[in-house]
Amino acid sequence: MAQAHGELSLARVALAEDDLEHAANHIAGAIAWAPGLPEVHELLAALTVRAGGDVAELFPLREPAFIGTVVARAHVTAKADPIGALRMLAQATGFDPEQPWADVSWVRAADPAGLDPDDLARLFVGVMQRLGDPAPPPVAKANEVWLDLARRSLRAHPDHALLHGASAGLGRRFGDTAEAVRWGARGHRLHPDKLTSVWYAYALRADGRLDAALKVMRAAWRAAPDEVDLCADMANWLADSGRVDEAIELLEEGMRRRSDYDCAVHTVHRLRFQRDGDARHLVALADFIREHPVVSHEHADLAQACERLPWLGRVTGPTEACVNTLHRIPAGERGTMDGGMSLSALEVPSALAVLRRQLPGVTVRVEGAPAADLVRPLREVRVLWRYDGTTAYPTVEPAAAASQALLAGIAGPVWPHPVAAYDHAMPLGELPVEQLLSLLVHPPARPERFAELPDGWWERSAQVFACLGLLHCGELRNPADPGDTAAQRRLLTDLAWGVEDWTTEAALFALTVAAWLDPACRVEVCDTVGRRFLAAVRASRTRAVTIRDSLSALVRIVPGMVPDMLALAGEVSGVPAAPARTEKPASPSRFGRLFRRRQQ
Repeated sequence: MAQAHGELSLARVALAEDDLEHAANHIAGAIAWAPGLPEVHELLAALTVRAGGDVAELFPLREPAFIGTVVARAHVTAKADPIGALRMLAQATGFDPEQPWADVSWVRAADPAGLDPDDLARLFVGVMQRLGDPAPPPVAKANEVWLDLARRSLRAHPDHALLHGASAGLGRRFGDTAEAVRWGARGHRLHPDKLTSVWYAYALRADGRLDAALKVMRAAWRAAPDEVDLCADMANWLADSGRVDEAIELLEEGMRRRSDYDCAVHTVHRLRFQRDGDARHLVALADFIREHPVVSHEHADLAQACERLPWLGRVTGPTEACVNTLHRIPAGERGTMDGGMSLSALEVPSALAVLRRQLPGVTVRVEGAPAADLVRPLREVRVLWRYDGTTAYPTVEPAAAASQALLAGIAGPVWPHPVAAYDHAMPLGELPVEQLLSLLVHPPARPERFAELPDGWWERSAQVFACLGLLHCGELRNPADPGDTAAQRRLLTDLAWGVEDWTTEAALFALTVAAWLDPACRVEVCDTVGRRFLAAVRASRTRAVTIRDSLSALVRIVPGMVPDMLALAGEVSGVPAAPARTEKPASPSRFGRLFRRRQQ
């Protein structure tokens, strides 16, 4: 408010000096700060008197338009072009719906009888889109003037179907759903087409009358069976009310008419995953998105399904005893602590590295000899850690400061879905291979924005994105086929079979993402992830394998993973396996035989 009064003071000075352009600029500035302030409109009226018929030229519309200029121009042109002025106020409402841009005397006094009802219907559609459904109380209070205009418009045009429908859509956002139902019903009776049906049905649903809303929508769909978006809307309503099976059946019916309609495909895959937890539905959705880049509008179904789920939407947390011990030590005491601590068994090197970084003065002693398969790679591959007794040492030097800064700016513990994580990691592909490998064992310091993350989460996040960087790595790219990731996958596979560590999980996740992106590599990735998980399960029979449960979650999202391995992952994690699949698994028969031998 103080800023608005300051602008008005400057406007008065300019007006006194007959500097109308500067006066207009300051009035526009005041409107942007306080659109409902009476003094603003008093001074705008004075400027209008002084400028006469040229006042609109003092508020020119340029790109990008200043919000105060747009609103001021609406006010000074309202008499000559009321519907044009209302459209400008509707644009301002869309820009910031918490401000009362339209709550002024001329809007309150406007006579809708002199306005085209088609224009009014379009106006209300534009206004409602940014209010929220329903509108939050501050937004509803700031925009009640639009609801008042809708009521007066319906009295002036009682037989206009679209105006009634659009008013119903506007009205339900203000919470008076019974009024919205009356308006929607009137519009539907006057002209029962798709638009009036949708507005009426949405009003019924907002009023708690779901079955009645579905009846209206089904009738509209029968009248226009190719309008599969009606089917998608009904399916979402059913799913929101817990009727997921009905929703899926309805979508499948719609997809028999239009199998590639994006709204139906996105929704059905999300609901199938919601019903049985089988990630193959999400992989199928990712495949559809890749194969159908043109869509009717932006969708968030894949992100909604993956949100906060292990590996689908976030990194898994550490489970090691050394990290759990660290959780109990206040951050302010760690740098000054000394002495020694004992672990009953050796744990993975990345976890112990976190402990040593946080407690540099504490000596860690491990009781007993470590298992051979914990301190040596499982295959002859390049290793990132080398053990001397029970102490692991990185085999690479720390990365350059610029590389660390790049990873610190990109990595994070959550992502919308695996493909989005891959896309987000793209800049890391410009780093050399050796820098990315170094970042796996020398992660950058935790950024301030992640100060509240529990111990170990940042390091695991950094390793995940470093491995996604390897999947992008330009140094490994095939010049003849830039989309071929065979070299990147070979390196990630080596990392997966190296010394047991958090980097094992990160590498296997990157391979899993590669399989989400490229169906041609799914058999290979399925084989690698499945065999590495099976090795972890076997090792867990004789010792603790802290990465085993995380790997079981990863197995469950690998495209084409064989049913036996999914069942084993379910046993390990305690998560029931999804219902048996009817299609043949996309895996080599020798891999299937391996699993059958396990059951004999």
